[in-house]
Amino acid sequence: MNPSSSALLFVDMQNDFLHPVGAYGRAKLSLLYSRARIEQMSKVSNVFKKVGSRIISTNYTLIADKDNVPIIPSTFSANHPFLNRGDFQDGRWGHQLVDELGPADFVVNKIEHSAFSSTHLEWLLQQLGIKTLVIGGVLAKNGGLVSTLVEAKDKGYEVLLLMDCLLYTSPSPRDRG
Repeated sequence: MNPSSSALLFVDMQNDFLHPVGAYGRAKLSLLYSRARIEQMSKVSNVFKKVGSRIISTNYTLIADKDNVPIIPSTFSANHPFLNRGDFQDGRWGHQLVDELGPADFVVNKIEHSAFSSTHLEWLLQQLGIKTLVIGGVLAKNGGLVSTLVEAKDKGYEVLLLMDCLLYTSPSPRDRG
């Protein structure tokens, strides 16, 4: 792996998903083994920083109306009735990459599952000469990480999935014992 043409891609590693006072934490929802996974990701991030590789955070983003009420896609709202004003909103603390992993070199706001859909991610990767993506993040059924990984492969990127750097929204086969 060539450090100059590789990037570490964090998918949805945001305070609103992972911090106890973020949107999920306030709703008493937590991702399995998040502290241990974040610590593992931090180690990987430090290595990428030392060798001069780029770190990109893709952040799920809700757009707010003029009254600061989030416009929540129907595919997301049915399972997330707890969302409040400001949750997952650009510029807010909850939208940011968790402190242990930051700062990222680049942040890509995404409004869809895939970080390639309706964003500037592909353009950015091309401008940086990135050929290899090393991916870790929040793994949910049909969510951002899986969609981003599949689309990256379809676009011809070499993709490495960090299995010890995944946060599951339900128990994974490896964690069921």
